[in-house]
Formats: sequence, structure tokens, C-alpha cells
Amino acid sequence: MTELEKKQPELQQLFANAITGKRLGHAYLFEGARGTGKMALAERVAQAIFCESGHLGIPCGNCRNCRRFIEGNQPDLIVVEPDGQSIKVDQIRQLKSEFSKSAVEGNKKVYIIDQAEKMTISAANSLLTFLEEPGMDTYLFLLTTVKENILPTIRSRCQIIHFQPLKREVMGDVFREEGITEKYVGVLSALTNDTKEAQRLQADEWFQELLGKVWTWFNQLMKKDSMAFIYVHTDLMPLVKERAQITLCLDLLLFHYRDMLYLSFGHDKAAVHQELLKHHQNFRKDSGYLTQQIENILDGKKAIQANVQAQGVLESLVIQNQLIK
Repeated sequence: MTELEKKQPELQQLFANAITGKRLGHAYLFEGARGTGKMALAERVAQAIFCESGHLGIPCGNCRNCRRFIEGNQPDLIVVEPDGQSIKVDQIRQLKSEFSKSAVEGNKKVYIIDQAEKMTISAANSLLTFLEEPGMDTYLFLLTTVKENILPTIRSRCQIIHFQPLKREVMGDVFREEGITEKYVGVLSALTNDTKEAQRLQADEWFQELLGKVWTWFNQLMKKDSMAFIYVHTDLMPLVKERAQITLCLDLLLFHYRDMLYLSFGHDKAAVHQELLKHHQNFRKDSGYLTQQIENILDGKKAIQANVQAQGVLESLVIQNQLIK
């Protein structure tokens, strides 16, 4: 079973049926979090479109077109990605010039625009020409994590396909197959659906250090140790300097409190840190305390997104923790 079949079996079957029934649309907007399989599905559909002998909308993998596709040598597939921080109008103009050309190998052409929300306004407006007058046997796939950042005029001309966040159990199996060690499977499958990101985090010494620091801080908070306040300045702030890093720090703390809440209700299997359950059992706190602290952490994440000073947010969590009875 492929990674895509594990991640999005229903969507894969949906498009296989559309190809078999000759109901495939000309423009699709794939919307969902990173790692949910948007590019994998777009490429799978593209391969099926070019396949010479596919059965039931599934590429055979053996014909000449499939082999060329797998080798990255399919001239009638064009993928556009951001050039730096954005997709520029010249990239879309080049794409439009390709629209007007005849297909090299047959009569079908497929275009994939990754991170489509990064199109400049002029690039997005330029793309409307294709969407208003799509060519015969020409297919466009726009991939985005935030469909609201796509122009409404573009969204209205695409069939929107939502990619649901993946279950941790599914991602855990995928990560294990991709070499993620059991120690990190739980926390990484809670953090991301992206295999490459999970592999990068596992290999990152900074991430491993942050895991340890947050675990120590969590223990201090659970004991209502006065050192938890000082620890923010001495150990956490030197490690988390960017907003994304601070948010990650809060997510890791949140997982520990949620694990405690799962334990209090007897849902041990739902815990992220299975290897720490014995340690968590040493802290018996009522669900009211745990729920309040979880709400405090979520409020802290909102404050960080609103550019509130990070050290103040973390120190406030310590103070609020001390006040909870």
C-alpha cells in the first residue's frame, strides 16, 4: 500500500472513478494542511491521465508514459512552485504560453501549481485566462494550505477538494515505515502530517533539546515549583527565538497536559507520549485544573500569533498555573 493510499484512499478512489467515467474537471483546488497528500494525489491523477493502459482510473506503472512519468521525464506535465517568496506573474505568463502549444506526446497536458496562495495579485489575475477558457484535454491543479488566500474569482472557477487532517494512528504507521523511531512517532504524528518535516525534526538537535526542556518545565509546573518562572528566562528563552519556535514550545507543553487529561479519563491509548505514561501517573490532578491550564496554553498561542512578547506569555503561564487551585 502506497503512502497516498494510506493518507487519502477515498480521494484517490474519487478521482479514479472520475477518470474512468470521463468526468474529470479541468480545474481543481486542493486545500489542506501540509503533508496531507495534495501533491501526491495531483501527481497520481496526472500519471493516470497520461497512462496508456490504465485500468479503472489507476496508472499501470509499466507503459511508456508511466515510466517516463516516474523518471520525471513527462514533457506534458508542468509544475510551478514559488520563485523565492512568491509565484510571480512571469511564471504564470510562461505557463500560459505553454497552454497555447500542442502537447508534445499526445493531446493531454497537466499543470500543477504548488503553494498557489503565494501567487502575486498580478499572477493570479493572469491565471484567470486559462480558467475562463480551458483548453480541451488540459487540466490544472492548484495546491494550497489556505484557500481563503486564493482570489475568489479563481476559487469560483475550480472544484475545491478538501484534504482532511490525518489521524495520528495513520501518520504513526506512515512515519514508522519512513524510519521515524518509536520514541518520536507519537509527538511527531501529533505535530505534522508531513513525512519530510517529521524526518527533519527527528534529526534536529535543537528539537530534541526543546523536548527535554519542555518536559522539565512541565514537571516544575505540575509541582508548582517556583523555579518554573526563572526557568523561562534561563532555559526556554535562549532556545525559542522565533514565533514558530515559541508556538512549537507551547504545543509540546500542551501535549503533556492533554496526556494527563486522557489519563484522568482512562483514555491512555490517546496519549501522545506513550513512553512517559508512568511518569505522568505520578501527577494526579483533577480534570478541572488540567482543563484550565490547557485553556491558558491555547490563549498563550493566540497571544503569540498577535505578536505579544514571548517571555511575558510564558511567564504568565507560570503565574496562572500558581493561581489554579
